[in-house]
Amino acid sequence: MKKAKAVFAVALILLLHSFLWLSLKGVIQKIEQENGVMENYQVINLFLGIALWIWALRRSRFRADKILFAGLALFSGTILILEVDFRQMNAPLLNAIINGKIRDLWLGTLWLVGIIFFVRNAKPVLNAFLSWLRTPAAVLMFAAGAFWITSALIDKSLLGRKDLFNEELMEVNATLLMTASALLNLYTQNRQPSPGYTPEPAALIL
Repeated sequence: MKKAKAVFAVALILLLHSFLWLSLKGVIQKIEQENGVMENYQVINLFLGIALWIWALRRSRFRADKILFAGLALFSGTILILEVDFRQMNAPLLNAIINGKIRDLWLGTLWLVGIIFFVRNAKPVLNAFLSWLRTPAAVLMFAAGAFWITSALIDKSLLGRKDLFNEELMEVNATLLMTASALLNLYTQNRQPSPGYTPEPAALIL
């Protein structure tokens, strides 16, 4: 019953959230354009989500959780970098860093470091991830993934005619769910480890 109520509550929030943006569409011109209101809203959500995952990382006493939360922060950061277009800003240095080969280099390096940490701590991190998968925070994150996939399908005109507003609507819902996932995870961070999961000291040593 509690799960059904939670699902209903999330669905209701998403419906109200979508209705809000549909209402604003008639009030704010070009709300869906690049660097517009909807995209700026996504940026705020993604930045907030990254901050919350880093906060969870700092609060955690276990190395496996730290690596997991760092990966989720990096995942959110990657979406932020790839999704948001900063090229219209008058910031040549910033654009050089977050676009093209330079971006690919440092972003790829971060993921490589993350993979190294995972490989060197594979069993506890995998157990921590499997434990996290059973949490409501994980459900929200996967729901966000469904919205990102829908957005990509709209962008590729695989769900009919491409509509930029509908694409952005999927993305604002996705980023809202990602932020909610990070926030909920923070509240439930003191969860009991899953069976077979032996916490390790928090020190991150390669």
